[in-house]
Amino acid sequence: SAHAILDLTGKQAYAGLTSTMTLEVQHGCLQNQAGIDKVTAYFSKDYGPVVPAAVTGWKAKAKRTADGRKVTWTLTGQVPAFNVPTFFHMAITWPRKPGVYGMPVKQWCAGATNIWDVPDGPATADKPSPPLYPLPQVKVLAAPKK
Repeated sequence: SAHAILDLTGKQAYAGLTSTMTLEVQHGCLQNQAGIDKVTAYFSKDYGPVVPAAVTGWKAKAKRTADGRKVTWTLTGQVPAFNVPTFFHMAITWPRKPGVYGMPVKQWCAGATNIWDVPDGPATADKPSPPLYPLPQVKVLAAPKK
């Protein structure tokens, strides 16, 4: 019923290195046609630090959990319209081993929720994660040799 998209903005994710990424939440919750008021992205223990960038109208909080890390953005401004995408930028330290890694995302809209946690295909430098499938994933490559 909904989806979140990871965009590496044209740069590969390399094992153990830090780069930027954008999480796009395309619209509000279909159950009530309301705009987004909270989003949480979950990162397994494989990931290093995740540092959210400032987003106008949102407050971000990054935290370690028993399972890894999570970043939560909470609306502080006006609720966006149902069909308006929201972009959350962050610096992320990729897992040390190459592979495909998921980032479950949960979204809240005036009491309704959507969660994306069913795997499909990873984001790469040349294409975002598939927008029609629930779990945002990223393909982490071996770091280039110096």
